[in-house]
Amino acid sequence: MLKKEFMKKYDGVIRSIAVIQGVDMGVAADMLIYEIRVHAGIVKREDTYMEEVDWKQARKDLDSIID
Repeated sequence: MLKKEFMKKYDGVIRSIAVIQGVDMGVAADMLIYEIRVHAGIVKREDTYMEEVDWKQARKDLDSIID
């Protein structure tokens, strides 16, 4: 999956994060990536931004991103 495709697939989630957190879309995308990594056990939770995402699928999508 290209990063562009990842961003399109999770556009609604990213926009929601951006509005709720008062940040731009790029920062919101980074926040989503962080949250996926937390749910996958890759990094320890420092903070949280949302709850309703299919974390297993999001992890697969994140792992498939190629630039």
